[in-house]
Amino acid sequence: MHRTVNARQTLIVGRDRFRIGPWHADHAIAYLSLPPESPRPTDAGLGACIERIARGGYRSIITSALHPDEAGPFLRHGFEEFDRLRVLAHPLRERAADANWSRPPAGVRLRRARRSDRDAALEVDHRAFPEFWRLDRDAMDDAETATPARRFRVADAEGVVAYAITGRSGAQAFLQRLATDPSHSGRGIAGALIGDALRWAARHRCRRLLVNTQQDNHRALALYERLGFQLTPSDLVVLSRQVT
Repeated sequence: MHRTVNARQTLIVGRDRFRIGPWHADHAIAYLSLPPESPRPTDAGLGACIERIARGGYRSIITSALHPDEAGPFLRHGFEEFDRLRVLAHPLRERAADANWSRPPAGVRLRRARRSDRDAALEVDHRAFPEFWRLDRDAMDDAETATPARRFRVADAEGVVAYAITGRSGAQAFLQRLATDPSHSGRGIAGALIGDALRWAARHRCRRLLVNTQQDNHRALALYERLGFQLTPSDLVVLSRQVT
């Protein structure tokens, strides 16, 4: 199948900007996201983007997680809800001086990720998530560059067994991605990485740390709530549509 869009790239249509490229789990699906700090796209700009994707030979499109305020143009262009994510927030102002958030278990060390750790982190990601939701290298790069400041940490137990990417923009922080190898789950490693993210955000005087997870991921929801996160009123939505 011939494609004019065969890698992640930025498409500029007037004032609108889009990131487009193949979805890692199925290269017949186009992945469409909005770059950081981009305004809600115009209907005309989104229409031109869809036409570009169609010319690239894709059969369908899936979006990144969108805030409901961003979804309007997509819904008007025939997109439908594919999945819904719950958003949780940790109000850091209430525990900014708390140093007792979860620590790593014995034999596990949290450290800064090296460039050479990326492949190992992706392997962990692939074991932790269903195929459709796994990250590829482009998606991991997007998670790292989504905010002006970021923190990439790995849990090392004679090899990378978990990782977390946390971002910060102004007074708001985001837990962009968290993954633990299933063979090491239940040991408190995920909680330790979340605690590390909370301490980092608190040191930088962020007002809150946001995270999202699928609405049926009850285990993750329970962990976040146990660590002081609270569900917010707004969900995020992942949208999709056929191109042909």
